[in-house]
This record gives sequence, structure tokens and C-alpha cells, in this order.
Amino acid sequence: MKILTLHSDYITFEPKKKALKNAEEVEAKPKTVKECLVVLTAVEKRDEANAEAIVKRLAKEVSDIAGQVKTENIVLYPYAHLSSNLALPDKAAQIMKDAEKELSKKFKVTRAPFGWYKSFEVKCKGHPLSELSREFGAEGKEEAKEEELSKEARESLLKTMSKTKMSAERSKEGLKSNVELGRELDLYTVNEIIGSGLPLLTPKGATIRRELERFIVDEELKRGYGYTVTPIMAKSDLYKISGHWQHYKEFMFSLNVGNEVFALRPMTCPFQFVIYKSKIRSYKDLPIRYAEISNLFRNEKSGELMGLTRLRQFTLADAHIICRPDQLEDEFEKVIDLVKYVMKTLDIKDIWYRFSKWDPKNKEKYIDNPKAWETSQKSMKKILDKLKMKYVEAENEAAFYGPKLDIQYKNIFGKEDTLITVQIDFALPEKFDLTYVGEDSKSCRPIVIHRSSIGCLERTMAYILEKTQGSLPLWLSPVQVKVITINDRNIPFAKDVFSKLKEKGIRAELNEDAETISKKVRDAQLEKANYIVTIGDKEVEKKKLAVRTRAGEVKFDVDVDDFVKSLINEIEKRD
Repeated sequence: MKILTLHSDYITFEPKKKALKNAEEVEAKPKTVKECLVVLTAVEKRDEANAEAIVKRLAKEVSDIAGQVKTENIVLYPYAHLSSNLALPDKAAQIMKDAEKELSKKFKVTRAPFGWYKSFEVKCKGHPLSELSREFGAEGKEEAKEEELSKEARESLLKTMSKTKMSAERSKEGLKSNVELGRELDLYTVNEIIGSGLPLLTPKGATIRRELERFIVDEELKRGYGYTVTPIMAKSDLYKISGHWQHYKEFMFSLNVGNEVFALRPMTCPFQFVIYKSKIRSYKDLPIRYAEISNLFRNEKSGELMGLTRLRQFTLADAHIICRPDQLEDEFEKVIDLVKYVMKTLDIKDIWYRFSKWDPKNKEKYIDNPKAWETSQKSMKKILDKLKMKYVEAENEAAFYGPKLDIQYKNIFGKEDTLITVQIDFALPEKFDLTYVGEDSKSCRPIVIHRSSIGCLERTMAYILEKTQGSLPLWLSPVQVKVITINDRNIPFAKDVFSKLKEKGIRAELNEDAETISKKVRDAQLEKANYIVTIGDKEVEKKKLAVRTRAGEVKFDVDVDDFVKSLINEIEKRD
């Protein structure tokens, strides 16, 4: 089941026309409910087998949210657009009726009629909890074993599994999105059986991500970072200490394990702070730079999910620098130097810097410590001005624990998003009681810089794909060289060339199919291969190559060893 709840000043809906022949009979007139929680609901195929349990789970989820927003009025509104795997109408209608009955034990419930086309007008309140999405199954019910699935259920699941929904509009300039490029270049796929915001990277897509990861790990190791490996989940106690549970819970995935509550991590910082606290630290030990390629999980709203840009599971090149206050300025400058190096290497342009500040009026979003906020924001502004960085200031965009510098960009559709962020944290060192022994042997409080360097690997992939329209630089390209033959006589030499390329770590593919040379070349061009090596009788006779670049330039009689050396040189330079 999928629901979207809207804490609203009011909703007015009116049945217009029956969408189903056997739709329940209702009076076709407008109905208004004020000060209510509107629950847009999609009953799914998987809910049919456990109707009783799903009703109780729906009642629990709605009750929890209604308690948080403090409302007594519930509006159950059938909303099929939340899912493409809907239950049968009669099953869904009965579940909605049963949910109304269950919720009526605690709330005043209004149920919009099932099976009707309806017009509606809703005024959402607009606070942090006013729009929440949930997706769940029947809690407490064991999943049916494979052999217990009915033939119809199995066929339905397999049919869904075989469907790939990867279509997106192009920009006004005709540019392709990372969704379309991902499909055309076989980089990733999405599937309803897996879930929204959880893309599956193919070997080609994983190659791009792997190269980005290797690049940043090697660079950060050179710059004095120590790499950690921490769990993807922890007990809720950890997040209560950090404040994520209080300020960020709605975006976290939690699960019950025995009598304990765990949550998948939305950030890495609490885990690395526990490592820091595992021993006594001296002022001589600082700065300590912890880095990690972290799998993170955030319960983004379904309407916000998009390709590789916004996900529910993503990979962040995360790091936390724990330093003395007198080291803050120098460490911040080093972070900016790293970020600028990354952007230059990846040819990231058309970005701008946003100095994201708190809003003192927003008590729900931010830690309430005005003095610390003012001090940390002044420190960041001083550093930015010293570096002569051009930036815009934005209130109410800070992290809940401190101000940040965001590197902003716009995608091909003009939507603004954050690529990389650097934050100064005054709050969590105190919450976790991070200390070090000072030069005077007294206990001192460090300060923390949270930062990414290359950002979320998937989002950075999306940026590069859309910027290059899939024509990636050689070092990132999944198919660097395509070797194609003109006839079967050329296959043995082509295989020798292919083997030599692979031995040197070149990502090459061999096309020896019985197709025309023009089709083979065309296919290689569509794959965005950087170089196309054509081998015919002349090349076999001379033991040379005919090499076509992606730009269409062709060179004949190219020495095999010289070609390999030039590829290695180009890859190492990351041109």
C-alpha cells in the first residue's frame, strides 16, 4: 500500500462521474472537511492476500501521523495515481471501507467514494510534517513462500519485473536526461519490484561509478584522509544523541528488531564520532580526517525521486574533519581546494556557491542555540570572504546542526539542486561530548567540518551524463574501444588486438558478428565508444590498425603498441 498524507486546512471534493460500473452509490454533491489529515491511498495487488493485516497497518500509520500533527479528522481518499500495480477494484473498495471502520474507533473519518471520477481542492498547511509519504506491506504477516504463490500472482509479479519504466521528457534544447541516457546506453534500470528511488546499475553503469570512486579515494588518501568502514544501520539511540531522530526522523527508514528499534543511516557522522571516542585524543592528534564511501538511505517523497539525481539509497563520498578551533580556517581552505580540484578534473562548470544559513524563527528544523549559530556563521563568512569566493546567502537552508556552503547547479530542465556541500558543525561535538587533551592538559572541545568532495556518486554521474550527453571522457567511459571485423578472415588478428587491450586494462569490446561494417560502426557510435578499431584484410596483412575517433577522425596504419600507449596516457591524464 502507498499513501500520501496532507495535513490540511480543508479539502473539498465532489463526485462527478462513475469510473466503475459497480461503483458505490453516493450523492454527487460537494463535501468539505476542515482541519483534517487527508490520506491519499493506493491499495496494491500485494495487499489483497492480507487485507485484514493491511487495514491494521494503515490504521497504525495514519494514527501515528495524526498524533504528530494533532488532528482528529481523517479523510480517506482513494488515489490510484500513487501506484501502477493496483489491487482489483472490489478488493480495494472493501479495504477502504474496513479502514474507515477501524479508524473510526479513534477519529472522525470521512471516506471519499471509491470508483468515481472526482474533483477536489485541498489547502495544505505547509509545515515540515504536512506532506508525508509511506509505503508498506502487511506488518506481522510472513511473506508467502515462492511455492505458495498462486499462478496468477506469480505471473503478475514476473510481468511487473519484466517492465522497465525509464522515460523522461527532453529539455527545451532537446537535451536528453540521465534517465533516457541510462536506458539507451544500458547504464542502469529501474523496476517496481525493487522500488522507487532504487536504481540497478548494470556493469556499464557500475564502471562509471567505480571510476569516480577510485579517483576520489586515491586523491583523498594523498591528502591525509583515513578511510573507515561503518555499518549501514544502528539502534535509534545513536540517532537520538545526534538529533537526527528528533529533526530528521521522517526521512529515515526504521525497523523493529526484537525489542529494539534500528534505522538505516541517513548520514555517516555519528558512526565516525564513535570511532573518535574510542580512545583519548591529544591536541597533537588533530586534525583527524575520517572519510568513507557511504551507502546512505533517505525516505524521499515519491514525487521527488528522479533517475540518478534523487534516490532513496545513494552513495556519498563523505568525510568529517575533527580539528582544533585554531585549525578550522586552514582545514576549510583545504576542503575548498579539494572540491575545486574535483570540479576541474570532472569539468564541472556552470555552478555557484550558496552560503546556507539558519532561520532563527524555525524552531522545529534547527538546534536552538542562537549564539553558536551566529558564531559559526561568522566564521564561515570570514573564510569565504578571505578566499574571495563569490556566493549568495540563503536563509533556512542550513543543516539542522550548522551552516553550510553548497555547490549548486541546475539540471537540463532548469531545476536547482546541490552537488557538493561543506558544513561547519558546532552542535554535534557537544552532543557526542567529543574532546581532546589540550596543550595545558585540560579537556577541550574540537570543531567538525562535514564535507563531501565529489558529492553523491549517482548524482554526479547524472550531472556528467547530461553535460556530455553520454559522450564520456576516456577514463570514465564503459566502452573505451570497440574492435570490429570486416569478415571472418580478420577474426584471429582482431582477437589478438582485443586481448592486448584487455591485458593493459583497456575496456574493450569485440564485435565479430556477421553484419555489415556500416552497421557495426553505427552500433559502436550509438554506444558512445571513444575509439572504433576496424580490422580488415589490409590491417591483418600489415599488422596495423584503422582507428576512428568518436569525433569521426580516422587514422590508418596505426601501430598496435603505440595505440595502447596513447590510450593509457589519455586515461592517466583524465583528459
